[in-house]
Amino acid sequence: MAGTWTGLFSQSVQANAYSLKLADSGTGIENTILLDLSPGDYKALQITTGEKIRIRARQLIVNGDSLDPEEIETRGQSTLQFKRKSLGFKLESGATLRHGDKTESLKKFSVLNLAMDKYYCHNRLAFGMMEQTGLFDLFYSFSELRVNGKSEGIFMAIERPEHWAIRKKNSPLILRRGYGHKIEKIKTDNKIARSETKRYLDYYDEIYRNIGRYQGEELYNKLSLRIDMDDYMKWLAFNYIVHNGDYSDEVFFYIDPETDKFRVIPWDYDDIFALFPHEGRDESKKVIGDKLIFSVEDLLDRKIATDPFLYAAYLNCLEEVLKKLTPEVLKQVFEVSFAELYPYYKEEEIIKNVQFDLYKDANTENLKNYLVTIYIGLVSSRDRMLQTLEGRE
Repeated sequence: MAGTWTGLFSQSVQANAYSLKLADSGTGIENTILLDLSPGDYKALQITTGEKIRIRARQLIVNGDSLDPEEIETRGQSTLQFKRKSLGFKLESGATLRHGDKTESLKKFSVLNLAMDKYYCHNRLAFGMMEQTGLFDLFYSFSELRVNGKSEGIFMAIERPEHWAIRKKNSPLILRRGYGHKIEKIKTDNKIARSETKRYLDYYDEIYRNIGRYQGEELYNKLSLRIDMDDYMKWLAFNYIVHNGDYSDEVFFYIDPETDKFRVIPWDYDDIFALFPHEGRDESKKVIGDKLIFSVEDLLDRKIATDPFLYAAYLNCLEEVLKKLTPEVLKQVFEVSFAELYPYYKEEEIIKNVQFDLYKDANTENLKNYLVTIYIGLVSSRDRMLQTLEGRE
């Protein structure tokens, strides 16, 4: 894991003006998922590491409703190494999940183990901030998973990106970008013809072909034919703001049927507030210099950092995102995140599962101290970024 920026920021007067109120809101656990497995499946779930397996539930109950799962499988990459496994669900009928005043009925969703998410708050903070900037719209909520009557700890139930894109946005195609802009996964609407799939995959390839063919405003215009550059640059800006240590392969691209262009679905924010990116640290430092971009692992991000016209457009997007993430907005995200987590922390049976995760010192006091430190750091760095942006030509 990359180092974090915890402790790098002193408490400023301005940050203290928006001091956090981290308290019990009186709400309880929002979602409980009960699984009953055979002894063999339960053992396999716990001891199988590094590879995905399918399990069959003798019974599945979500928030009191008995459901019939078509498929349950372990999911993830690095988190498959942990005892607590993330699960993907495919159900015959929708599971009703709750988040604040929202409810959602989902037939396909994932339950993430958050094993590498410090104090279980990173993803929640990032999703909340991105909601405020219009970058994120998937349903998500903390949940307790219980298997064979025992608590497996704190999880996050989240809508699958491909399900969201196709079901809610009527997207014909969604793909996941991997390292070296390799396509890791493709999902299409059942109604889309093979020729249409090929056309959209050609769109994706065209983005990267054009990077080597054009520059400046001409390149920006060429890219904008295939991808919503404002959307992409705001996502890139957010990753800089929160110092996301791993994001080049943590993003989905989906076709917006209204514009016939790719837009992004951000994914996996357990590694935010890092000192440096996980991959290509030295190379990124050489390319970026003092540029306000965190990583140039991906060729498109590298071009945005090095092309003056693209970088100027990116800085405009960075400024727009920063202005939406006011100290008051950040305060609200941090306080609500704590209020949602607290009911799980105060249950000993739930929180004792930290022993199986990366950060074994998770407790209420450490969570509070961490949130305060990170909040102060964000407010301080936000102010400095805006000052830098105001001074540009």
